[in-house]
Amino acid sequence: MPDNGRPNLIPAGESAALERRPGTDLSTHVLPAVAAPSAEEDGSIHFRDLWRIVVKRKWVVLAVVLLALVTALVSTMMQTPIYRATITLKIEREAPKVVEFKGAIMPEEAGDIDFYRTQYELLKSRTLAERVVEQLNLRKVGARQDIPQSGWLALMRRGTNPGESEDRGDSAREGPSNPSRLAVGAFMGSIVVDPIRSSRLVRVHFDSPDPNLAADALNALAQNFIAVNLERRYDASSYAKTFLEEKLAQTKAKLEESERSLAEFQRTQEIINVDDKQNVLAQTLSAYNQAASKAGEERLRAEALYQEFREHPESAPQMTDNKTIAALKEERTKKQIEYQDQLRIYKPAYPKMLQLKTTIDELDKKIGDEVEIVRRSIEGSYNVALAQEANIQSKLSAAKKSVLDLQERSIKYNILKREVDTNRTLYDGLLQRLKEVGVEAGVGTNNVTVVDPALPPGGPYKPDLSSNLKFAGVIGLVLGIALAFFLEYLDDTLRHPEDMERLTQLPVLGVIPLVKGKKGQESPMLAMMAHDDARSGFAEAYRSVRTALQFATRRGAPRMLMVTSTSSGEGKTTTALSLAINFAQTGKLTLLIDADLRNPTLHKFLGIDNSRGLSNYLSSEMPALGVVRLTAIPNLYVIPAGPLPPNPVELLSGSKLQGMLRELGERFPHVILDSPPVLGIADALVLGNQVGSVVFVVAAAATRKAHARAALKRLRQADVVPLGAVMTKLDLRDGMYGYESAYYYYQSTTNVPKLT
Repeated sequence: MPDNGRPNLIPAGESAALERRPGTDLSTHVLPAVAAPSAEEDGSIHFRDLWRIVVKRKWVVLAVVLLALVTALVSTMMQTPIYRATITLKIEREAPKVVEFKGAIMPEEAGDIDFYRTQYELLKSRTLAERVVEQLNLRKVGARQDIPQSGWLALMRRGTNPGESEDRGDSAREGPSNPSRLAVGAFMGSIVVDPIRSSRLVRVHFDSPDPNLAADALNALAQNFIAVNLERRYDASSYAKTFLEEKLAQTKAKLEESERSLAEFQRTQEIINVDDKQNVLAQTLSAYNQAASKAGEERLRAEALYQEFREHPESAPQMTDNKTIAALKEERTKKQIEYQDQLRIYKPAYPKMLQLKTTIDELDKKIGDEVEIVRRSIEGSYNVALAQEANIQSKLSAAKKSVLDLQERSIKYNILKREVDTNRTLYDGLLQRLKEVGVEAGVGTNNVTVVDPALPPGGPYKPDLSSNLKFAGVIGLVLGIALAFFLEYLDDTLRHPEDMERLTQLPVLGVIPLVKGKKGQESPMLAMMAHDDARSGFAEAYRSVRTALQFATRRGAPRMLMVTSTSSGEGKTTTALSLAINFAQTGKLTLLIDADLRNPTLHKFLGIDNSRGLSNYLSSEMPALGVVRLTAIPNLYVIPAGPLPPNPVELLSGSKLQGMLRELGERFPHVILDSPPVLGIADALVLGNQVGSVVFVVAAAATRKAHARAALKRLRQADVVPLGAVMTKLDLRDGMYGYESAYYYYQSTTNVPKLT
């Protein structure tokens, strides 16, 4: 036994004693609760995620903002100062009309919006610019010695030499680069029209490198604009007067011709007054129409009475209303009643009975005579009504014929008279308007006045350094944030525990903070930190992983555990060593096996000889305990990888490894294997099938999502399902992820020695 009292090899008889030692692992297995996906797991984007990206890429954002500010500063300092002069004009609504028609809307009355837009465009018109350029002699070099030869004037005078004559010909002046066109174009480009809302005022600005030129150009522009308005009104009045005089002469000739035609027609047709005659005939026709209507009604009534009498004479109104017939019928009824009464006593041949019969017959004859009289009366009334209706209809037809004849003769008369009236109205209107135009042509009214003349500005209008810097800062910030998001989009690495959990679909066993060391390498000092500095955040993080593993199975922490990763340099060896140290610190014997037969590093971390190890056992007949080495860490034993074999997969696939794991598993409560990476080789798949419990290690900001996905796919295809995942090398300095290294430490009751 060595001086420290710990054996190099564990006798087989001590396995039972080791199992009877009180353990510290939790024996209750807690199944993970199946909860609804949180906001981080549902794939949605939250503001804190965006803020996390901006903070992570803050130097990129700041660099872009700084670049934008420097660019804006340099470009602003290199720009030529531009001065802006301003003049205020008042534009009244115009109302002159060449020809006025009551009730009609002329084009100028369409609305103030169109009118003022027209005025604003006239202020920027090429014709007005040419007048101002000509007035100020801006196209002549040396015409104004007080204007500097730079900036705006240099653009206008481009293409002209000081000694060049103006007699260059029309072809040269019409070319695209002649000085006149350049001057006019530059002048038009320097004008800015700014209407004042809800008023008739408009501000006109002019930008130029020369402040005096800006003021002079605006004042000349206002003067020429007023002059152009007056000239346009005068030209319109002169043209209208000439036009009206020509139209007036033509209308006068037409009026005279139409009056002569009307007089000739009245003379030949002997028409004195058509309207009076039409009124008389119309009255006569109306009277006959009323009489014909009344006669028709009388005839219809008489015809109805006549038809009723012929069909039902007894019930006719004339019969029922006739008192004579009623009295005769009443007397006849009485005699008939008397005759019937006497017939009971006397025979019909009796003289009294014969006398009664004679009386009744006479009464019947009288009734018949009265009925005939009524019939002839009704028939006579009907015949009279029929004749009267026919007579009135004939007179009505004659009246209609007279009216139609008069209308036919008056058609041409009315046409001639209407033409005369129209020509007379046009003539009077044109004559009146001609007089008005003649008066307006002599009055020089103006609808444009200068409210505030232009003065030379006291300072440059642009470039505005503060505005440019603000704008550049905003643009730079937007571009910087956009670039940060673009870089984040291109970043295909797993950077956060949430990303790892969402991608791997494995529980997060722990998060290991980043400890600065050589980039891409696992420092031996870093791997031993779990033992050297037990109170460090690094050691506390691995203790959290150990605690999580105690809940991984129903029997507590797995007795046999393999640690692997996607590729090399992700911290799997450090994780395996740190977990072994943490399990050893609980007082249980822990065996760490370096199963990476391609690039072993555990012997370097622990400072032990690698001349004999796992490869020796797998390729020879030596016992398993013969390759177990004691370490300086209490309760921790290690099997180094040994010499590198030519065929690692064949050695690991053999039955000897299973036998060794079974034998050592009975002696050591915890056996941890440091496995090679998953991608590229099959060693991890073979070991995973023999071990069963696997911890998958992911390096923050180093492991690519596609590689991790491919590695897990290979493991699952080999029927190896990891217990969980551990994220290493997570930078917690900014405290953005909720895993700050402000751990609360407990003072250990046991004295933890440090390696020297």
